Amino acid sequence: METRAGPHRLRQFVCLMPLCLALLLGPGRPGTAEEVILLDSKASQAELGWTALPSNGWEEISGVDEHDRPIRTYQVCNVLEPNQDNWLQTGWISRGRGQRIFVELQFTLRDCSSIPGAAGTCKETFNVYYLETEADMGRGRPRTAGNRPRKIDTIAADESFTQGDLGERKMKLNTEVREIGPLSRRGFHLAFQDVGACVALVSVRVYYKQCRATVRGLAAFPATAAESAFSTLVEVTGTCVAHSEGEPDSPPRMHCGADGEWLVPVGRCSCSAGFQERGDICEACPPGFYKVSPRRPLCSPCPEHSRALENASTFCVCQDSYARSPTDPPSASCTRPPSAPRDLQYSLSRSPLALRLRWLPPADSGGRSDVTYSLLCLRCGREGPAGACEPCGPRVAFLPRQAGLRERAATLLHLRPGARYTVRVAALNGVSGPAAAAGATYAQVTVSTGPGAPWEEDEIRRDRVEPQSVSLSWREPITAGAPGANGTEYEIRYYEKIRAASPGPSWETQSFNPSIEVQTPGEAASRSRDQSPAVVVTVVTISALLVLGSVMSVLAIWRRPCSYGKGGRDAHDEEELYFHFKVPTRRTFLDPQSCGDPLQAVHLFAKELDAKSVTLEKSLGTGRFGELCCGCLQLPGRQELRVAVHTLREGCSDSQRLSFLAEALTLGQFDHSHVVRLEGVVTRGSTLMIVTEYMSHGALDGFLRRHEGQLVAGQLMGLLPGLASAMKYLSEMGYVHRGLAARRVLVSSGLICKISGFGRGPRDRAEAVYTTMSGRSPALWAAPETLQFGHFSSASDVWSFGVVMWEVMAFGERPYWDMSGQDVIKAVEDGFRLPPPRNCPNPLHRLMLDCWQKDPGERPRFSQIHGILSKMVQDPEPPKCADTTCPRPPTPLADRAFSTFPSFGSVGAWLEALDLGRYKDSFAAAGYGSLEAVAAMTAQDLVSLGISSAEHREDLLSGISALRARVLQMQGQGVQV
Repeated sequence: METRAGPHRLRQFVCLMPLCLALLLGPGRPGTAEEVILLDSKASQAELGWTALPSNGWEEISGVDEHDRPIRTYQVCNVLEPNQDNWLQTGWISRGRGQRIFVELQFTLRDCSSIPGAAGTCKETFNVYYLETEADMGRGRPRTAGNRPRKIDTIAADESFTQGDLGERKMKLNTEVREIGPLSRRGFHLAFQDVGACVALVSVRVYYKQCRATVRGLAAFPATAAESAFSTLVEVTGTCVAHSEGEPDSPPRMHCGADGEWLVPVGRCSCSAGFQERGDICEACPPGFYKVSPRRPLCSPCPEHSRALENASTFCVCQDSYARSPTDPPSASCTRPPSAPRDLQYSLSRSPLALRLRWLPPADSGGRSDVTYSLLCLRCGREGPAGACEPCGPRVAFLPRQAGLRERAATLLHLRPGARYTVRVAALNGVSGPAAAAGATYAQVTVSTGPGAPWEEDEIRRDRVEPQSVSLSWREPITAGAPGANGTEYEIRYYEKIRAASPGPSWETQSFNPSIEVQTPGEAASRSRDQSPAVVVTVVTISALLVLGSVMSVLAIWRRPCSYGKGGRDAHDEEELYFHFKVPTRRTFLDPQSCGDPLQAVHLFAKELDAKSVTLEKSLGTGRFGELCCGCLQLPGRQELRVAVHTLREGCSDSQRLSFLAEALTLGQFDHSHVVRLEGVVTRGSTLMIVTEYMSHGALDGFLRRHEGQLVAGQLMGLLPGLASAMKYLSEMGYVHRGLAARRVLVSSGLICKISGFGRGPRDRAEAVYTTMSGRSPALWAAPETLQFGHFSSASDVWSFGVVMWEVMAFGERPYWDMSGQDVIKAVEDGFRLPPPRNCPNPLHRLMLDCWQKDPGERPRFSQIHGILSKMVQDPEPPKCADTTCPRPPTPLADRAFSTFPSFGSVGAWLEALDLGRYKDSFAAAGYGSLEAVAAMTAQDLVSLGISSAEHREDLLSGISALRARVLQMQGQGVQV
């Protein structure tokens, strides 16, 4: 007899579920973003009290979790009755600061096939809704008051349990997460609709994501709710931690991403003077240490002969008898004045009367190297005590000077005969006091001059000065014991002093000691007139030589022939010499690797922007050095400009920083309408930025793939002359791109193509030729000489430009299709060249083949390519061929084996050779009946055929790559050059 289970018994089946929760639920995995919980049904041990309508639908029951803690769950299992419409509504949930809300459901669901008699009424899904409100709407039915709930999703179980699972005490718990938002009201209700399933809601968790409160760069950033839009960044200004300070014009900022991650830090704080960074705080410098400025990262020990007795010292105090000079930095050791000079010696000469001094340096310099010497002259009475001395006055001359001497020798002139002098020589340094010369750190000598005509305030007066004579007078000295007026003899010495800038001769008269200078009038004008012709002749001669040298420097200019040929050329025909008189104005590219200071060089070509003028809006991805963001640039007096911002990630290496600066320096040197424009750089602060114009359509290859079939051949060709013009400009500047490809060409909102990708150095690109990233091997664009020898030149850029032209006409298709990098290298070496894309004009494909000549010297120059492309766009008709550009008949590839595959007669035979004959029907049903059609297949085509095995797809792609090359060989589509 058959027994049918009723609803009550089915509910008992579901009620067994909590007994097995300990086997199912494990600790949650901590996420990198912080989750703010708005509702967690497992956290409530009391009744949840949700509204269930009708009353015989959802039922609240008790259970235990994996830690034997009681939890409350809801279940429903009315599977034997048709037309079920059971609703369960949560209480009102305040959204807090969240706009983008996540709902996590944990539930079990029974397999309908395991329930006897429920085949027509049992369901295996349930629906989830939400209803935004400003307050709790009560316990009514969710669809009331004209405010209908919005459906989130229909939930189905990945795994359902059966009667056998219940017997073995095994339950299969499902976890689903759904997202709602953006929300605009203060809160919302969740509602669950059962339409006939046997389901139990084990847990309902509602939360939103926020960036955790954190401290980075000594700046505290509060917890910040993520925006509702996935690509939107929220800019947050940080607050410097205690005892730290930020840059006045650039406060620390970070950006909260939609996934709750902090991105793009800008600026940072620095510990104040007297404090040093320790983790995320600033701690005081201990005694014996100091820090004078926030720019210094760590506290420093006190310099020699200084001390700091307190915490948080900003400078160290000198010990007793030690000091610092006002010009000494706080990091300088404390020093003291020097001792007296040693071994002071003198010699006295009589004619003229002069005192010569010489001495040795002091035994103790005080710890300084800025020792100088100062002389003090005193005239004393012959018999009087030392206190009767008085300064010598301005009459005595000191050679070379009286103070600030670095030499250890000096001479005193104009001494009086029969006088007694005391001369003191003091040693001084940067910490000597103003009275040091009169202090104890000096050496002295006392000297008596011999008898002679003593002088008493003997002033020589100029009575009359004429062109041919000078009249002088003086007062006769009056000294006891000296001869009278009749017995005193005087001697006057005079001689002419010649000075280059003096208008007339000067005469110096000397009466033994004092001297004066007298300048006679006249002759100044004539002397000047005599010298003028010589000066004029000299200036004219030098100017003529400079002009002649400038002309000669631009006369001889080397140039290549205007046309390019396909035959060989003699050595003497390689270059021709011609003359022109136009001074070249073309700038020459400055290689960043030749700059000693890249940061200083960047400011020669790039504008320094204020970090506050750059606003980041959303993240475009991760670049080589950091985040790539879209933002706005607001400069004073100018409209807001949409820009792309490249940032340098925090904690980067010195080599990455130099590469980042090299990219800015390279881009800043270019000024061309088809080269991406540099708006400026931000180098002040901890976050470096490169700000460029924003190219809304992104990379050219992706743009072409998105618009495949929407552009005709003429429109595609119209993109090429501008690119050729840019490459001509770069080539004339002496710049070699080394990485030209369609993915490094950006498209603006006005469909203007511009060259980019200047961020890698020569060494990086030479190594990258042999690597593969994202299936795009640089070998696909590299010239043969680059692949073999790593040699880059303008000719290798021409080869790459030919591949770019092919990409444009092929709507961004991958060059050489799915052939591997090594297969491409071998095929190019054997003479294989890409066939013309569909609807590609023959003259354009011939230009591509010219760019792909194996000999670099046989390839056209960018100036020629630009001219040819411009003519093609203006005149779509095929031009009449010249001898050097006549079309060549396509030649099939030479016989060679591309793989171990033989020639196949059908798609089925090809699949059998791959041991994948099971897919013959799938290929035939999809219309792939010929080898040519199979050769054009992509990885996406294989997925669309329903081939789920990744290993089989990989084998098929390898076979398609080899088959494509074989098909091209058989049909002669490839071109041998």
